Amino acid sequence: CTHDAIFSAQAEPLKDIKTVYGYSEWMKGIALVAMPGSSYELNSQSFDAKTNTAMFFGTFHGTHSGHLEGFPAPTYKSMETQYVYSIHVNAHGKVDKITKVWHSAWAAAQVGWTAPSNVPADAVHLFHACESGKGWHDCKQYCTHDAIFSAQAEPLKDIKTVYGYSEWMKGIALVAMPGSSYELNSQSFDAKTNTAMFFGTFHGTHSGHLEGFPAPTYKSMETQYVYSIHVNAHGKVDKITKVWHSAWAAAQVGWTAPSNVPADAVHLFHACESGKGWQECMHFCTHDASFDAQAEPLKDIKTMHGYAEWMKGIAVVAMPGSRYELNAQSFDPETRTATFFGTFRGTHTGHLHGFPAPTHRSMDTQYVYSMHVNVHGKVDRITKVWHSAWAAAQVGWTLSSSVPVDAEHLFHACESGKGWHECMRYCTHDAMFSAQAEPLKDISTVYAYTEWMKGIAVVAMPGSSYELNAQSFDPKTSTATFFGTFRGTHTGHLHGFPAPTHKSMETQYVYNMH
Repeated sequence: CTHDAIFSAQAEPLKDIKTVYGYSEWMKGIALVAMPGSSYELNSQSFDAKTNTAMFFGTFHGTHSGHLEGFPAPTYKSMETQYVYSIHVNAHGKVDKITKVWHSAWAAAQVGWTAPSNVPADAVHLFHACESGKGWHDCKQYCTHDAIFSAQAEPLKDIKTVYGYSEWMKGIALVAMPGSSYELNSQSFDAKTNTAMFFGTFHGTHSGHLEGFPAPTYKSMETQYVYSIHVNAHGKVDKITKVWHSAWAAAQVGWTAPSNVPADAVHLFHACESGKGWQECMHFCTHDASFDAQAEPLKDIKTMHGYAEWMKGIAVVAMPGSRYELNAQSFDPETRTATFFGTFRGTHTGHLHGFPAPTHRSMDTQYVYSMHVNVHGKVDRITKVWHSAWAAAQVGWTLSSSVPVDAEHLFHACESGKGWHECMRYCTHDAMFSAQAEPLKDISTVYAYTEWMKGIAVVAMPGSSYELNAQSFDPKTSTATFFGTFRGTHTGHLHGFPAPTHKSMETQYVYNMH
């Protein structure tokens, strides 16, 4: 820098810093004292020769674990904050001015630094005491003794006092979900109405037994909410209103269905998705319950018996260790129809008759069941709505027959780094290649490209992997299209490339193959 290099930033913590000297010392305190072990990434850089201005886009990572004068006590929370420097250089190449563009409030919220000074301290303290499960014993010092509470949320509808709510939260945070955590995303205060607003996120896994709640499901929730906290003239909290989508949170941890959903429909959903087969599912259906789905793998299955056995094969044999989530459920009493929205996750590692050999790829597939129940509450008809082709593509199951086999084989041989020795089987000897991409601009043959990919996949990024996300074929133009994702870490030395950076890429691309 020049000795008098100036600095500016439209950011609260930096508003009084006017020199690069002052800023560099401030950053020293942050990086070494407040957040020892911090790190950063230079995401991109550029230079405008007309204005002699360099631009740097970076990301700073750190955990507030050290004591630094002028900052709050360590919160042990982490930040991941993005910023841009606009750096001007003089005719001699020395920096004479830096401007930082940075959303400092976002970063401060991540590490839980002090609320704006106009937010009453007791409101802030109450938020933290309540969310960490301290209960009324700790919360009462920040409230009036008769502070009221309200929420338009099913689990909280009968709680009318902050005393009752703080004890309810104590049970959730310490007993039902031991090890739970929370974040204070933002906070503000309206001095006209004496109302503080806190936007938070609560994280927890239901692993403990709490009276009045279901048995532990070992599922996790990440739920957002807002508190509107009114304080009296003395700064004490006298009223809290919580705005919270409790049904969404309950669905995440698999808590009890609404009471109007027939029990046998709920039991059937869980028995089927967990691969219990007809032996278990039959208890919840009529003996001749029908099934249908507009999905290729299920087109010939017409009975619930057949579908339950098919799901058993998928969940237990083809994808052992699979799991599912019940995202939402409802019941229409007029049509006697229960609807279940679920997500199934599994990795194809097992051999199942009628399916491809294990691909060791994973699926994350969403679907809906429409279940009709008779007057006795038994399921007599199921319709499944499911994008089966999407799920099949995730695990790399057989292509549609319209896609030429050699095009498929070439894709897999090329992406796995087999090189021309393997790829030549699927191409003409003079097959052409083109790409509007800097590293590939001089490659004009498939021979050269497959050898380039071999170097990337095997030498520069050993252990790399790829996914075939989607594929199609246009018979009019004889063109196959493949949409893929390549992942790798640069750990190997390859001629013509930089030394290993030990950084990873996850890059998407499309091939058009004629």
